[in-house]
Amino acid sequence: MVDTNVLIAASTYMFSRDLSIELKHKFFDQAMSLIGLLKKHLAKRIGITTPTIEDEAYYNLEEAVREEVDKITDRKVDFVLFSTILNSCENRLKEVLSYLLREPVDQHQVNQNYLKVANMYEALTRKARALPTPKKYATIRKKSVSPGLRTAAFDAFLITHKNRNAQLFHLLSKPVEESDKIILAEAIYLFNLYKQTYGKGVTFLISSMDHHFSPIRKSGFESRPVTDAILNNFGIMCDWPYQVEQTLKSYLK
Repeated sequence: MVDTNVLIAASTYMFSRDLSIELKHKFFDQAMSLIGLLKKHLAKRIGITTPTIEDEAYYNLEEAVREEVDKITDRKVDFVLFSTILNSCENRLKEVLSYLLREPVDQHQVNQNYLKVANMYEALTRKARALPTPKKYATIRKKSVSPGLRTAAFDAFLITHKNRNAQLFHLLSKPVEESDKIILAEAIYLFNLYKQTYGKGVTFLISSMDHHFSPIRKSGFESRPVTDAILNNFGIMCDWPYQVEQTLKSYLK
């Protein structure tokens, strides 16, 4: 399943010498590399989306394009030029979607899954609230080392705790949106449907750049308590486009 943000990243691109425009989403290359693999194996019908994801992509594309336009110019872009750029990106989105299988869902079953998803995120949020702040954690842990090393230890403990639990802290700073819960509920429905159709050997992946799904990686750390909860509760693997692409390649050999 290709999440909304991956579709937007793959669609937010335009190059025109005539208009002196060179616009590209920072994750365009990563997103398009995955889309290219799905296109190459179009007959296998392994890239999927849902009406919810499509609607979200079209709805949020304009904001994403405007953000990229603001990055490449200080001048105010007139309505006609912006409309031209947006139209080009919308056409790209339409093309990207043509490589994906648009799956209908049973809304009643999705609603049942939604309750399970909501409960999971609520439990994770409670876990996040129960965590000590990085500063408090580091203050406690530094006492376990010799006095001469406590300043360095404090910094190390603070960074380690902050990075390792980044996904949980992210839930507090940016609560999960309803659309994310719905998308995951739809993924659960489709995964169960595929297992009934093709057997229990089916592997289901969500490609997403949303930290409510995919791991946070930085400074040599990987934070994945939310990602692992999704895998443990629902059997669905979530990761960034590059990692999903590499996983797919191992299956497609």
